[in-house]
Amino acid sequence: MRGALLCLPALVLALSLLIVSNRFVRRVQQRRRDRRAEPVRGLLLELLCAEEDEQSDLLNRLAEVDKRTWTALEPSLTALLEKVSGAARTALIRLYELRGAPEGAVADLRSHSAARRGRAAQVLGQLSHRAAEPALCRLLTDRDPEVRLAATRALGRSGGAESVAHLLESLHGTRTVPPPSVTMALVSMGPEVQRSVAAGLEHPEPLARAVAIEVLGVTGVVSRTSEIARALREDPSNEVRIKAARALGRLGMPEGLQPLLDAVAPGQPLALRIVGTGALGNLGAVSATDRLAELLGDPDRHVAGAAARSLLRLGPAGHAALHEAAAGVRGASAAAQAGAALSEAAVQGRHDVRVEVAL
Repeated sequence: MRGALLCLPALVLALSLLIVSNRFVRRVQQRRRDRRAEPVRGLLLELLCAEEDEQSDLLNRLAEVDKRTWTALEPSLTALLEKVSGAARTALIRLYELRGAPEGAVADLRSHSAARRGRAAQVLGQLSHRAAEPALCRLLTDRDPEVRLAATRALGRSGGAESVAHLLESLHGTRTVPPPSVTMALVSMGPEVQRSVAAGLEHPEPLARAVAIEVLGVTGVVSRTSEIARALREDPSNEVRIKAARALGRLGMPEGLQPLLDAVAPGQPLALRIVGTGALGNLGAVSATDRLAELLGDPDRHVAGAAARSLLRLGPAGHAALHEAAAGVRGASAAAQAGAALSEAAVQGRHDVRVEVAL
């Protein structure tokens, strides 16, 4: 025991020296890379500022640098791709293409190194390299979860309608991708994938249906309102119904009113009633005022609170219903909820006025 205790300070010292040494080596390597890249950074800045007809020579000079210089310069290129747009971004992508980077990245997607596969996926996404779509779809089942995430993000930037089914499939199985990442990727793909996303409403897996509904709601695909309303009424999964209620509120179409009114009825799952009550306020249907006023006295305070906030969003009709309830017409519980909502709105209004005056 005494021997082990005596060895402990030496072990701590050795570990400290190792950490310091690692940091020192990394700093030295970074300085070397910076020195190596310095001569061509000026060319890179010229490229970003040059007119289109002046870029050719600069592109060729940058594309012909040696491998070590390119490796040192690449972190700067990657950072710039995230920041610039328009002609400057097009020039950077063209530089990568002249260097053969997309082809090299596609080859690296099959690397034995998870870090290399993930880095390749990131590069292909930044370059919006559509030709890599099939290979990136295969990486959605990669054994490494970070690689799967990198492939998902890359498809959000470079994928098309063909990727949608693969992304929805990645939500279940033994090697999955987190739903928020899939949702973000599908939203990023834009209008061209709406039809494929809508096909996900018929997916056998509830989570896939839920994500498809959320994407349609976030992207404002009003043409799918009736299908989302049907999911709210009929889907066996509570999660899908909750997503459908929220989506109908975002879409703001009249077809969503009755399904939402049905969703907030007593006997429905509590989470669905809370979300549905909030969605009625987002829907903006003044005809929901009476039902929301009734919900101010709901036994569940979360439902009642959501009803009060929704009435605030309905404009004069909602405010009138809140003032009526605050006067005690609908009972003490409803009066408390209405009074709290009106007080909060008044405070918020005063704050907004102060901000406007300050500006």
